[in-house]
Amino acid sequence: MKRLVISFIAILAFVGCTVKPQQPTKTAIGMPYEAFVIAPDEAWDSGLDSVIYRSLGARVLGLPRPESYFYVVDHRDPQRITSMDRKYANLLSVNINVAHEEPSIMVADNVYARPQCVVTVNAPTAEAAKEYIAEHGGEICGLFEIAERNRSLSDSRRSSTPKLMEQFEKHLGLNMHIPAGFGRANSGDRSLLWFMRDYEKKAQYIFAFSSEYTDPSDLTGEWLERMLINKLAVVHSDKPGSYMTISQNAPIYWSELVINDRVWYEMRGCWEVTFDQMGGPFVSFSTLDDESQTIKTILFALYAPEEAQRGLMGELEYLIYTVK
Repeated sequence: MKRLVISFIAILAFVGCTVKPQQPTKTAIGMPYEAFVIAPDEAWDSGLDSVIYRSLGARVLGLPRPESYFYVVDHRDPQRITSMDRKYANLLSVNINVAHEEPSIMVADNVYARPQCVVTVNAPTAEAAKEYIAEHGGEICGLFEIAERNRSLSDSRRSSTPKLMEQFEKHLGLNMHIPAGFGRANSGDRSLLWFMRDYEKKAQYIFAFSSEYTDPSDLTGEWLERMLINKLAVVHSDKPGSYMTISQNAPIYWSELVINDRVWYEMRGCWEVTFDQMGGPFVSFSTLDDESQTIKTILFALYAPEEAQRGLMGELEYLIYTVK
């Protein structure tokens, strides 16, 4: 199974018109992964509401508990919209007008506030809008996801840990931004680089390691999963005999994607620690380095049993977009 992966190229091909960013002075409101909808009441009450809730509320794959891509905060008719409503960071506007011959979509940044992503769906009728959003809900989610990713990376780039970034580059031969708060942890195995940002009741992990490439079969999902299991086995908790591994009791999702002109093989699912009560979501990215004939892997993992995990995982996995 493959998760929803929307590339910049696919989105730009899908979007009818992308409006250049504006420079509003107001600051956007709302929590991460929230969306506000502007749509005529008549269309909303005719079933558009359920279509939008299903589309934006699609489940995020690879998390131990069900969480949605986006939470719809509220809806407002265009005639009743307020200046406060327009300030939401993620704004979905549905424009019903018979002048539109067929449904289309427009995307604009920073229209009413900053930072903001406004996705406008134009359609001649409410029925056409419902059909269009039902068919293209994944792309709409992808547009908002890119906006969330850009905000997260903008925040993380305000601080860094140069020493850890140097260690990361020396170990893996790739440069990646490491935000403040991370420290180096010791697994006892020099081949595994492990950074950890530890809180009272949660922790974020970054692992980096290389594996020898010998055959094209090394890049299959089954081989990569075995490789991760072997590498993570050197990570232990305080319990005797414990070790970190990939959970076989949760689905594993694979996808192949291109990020910054590099092909990555992605795997996401859940990890656990044998003989202990620890576990959580993970996502790994593996890429073939032709020059060294090695498979380089970056794995992000989260332990946060008492919190929503979608945003905390986003903070981690978005870092893959900083790799050079």
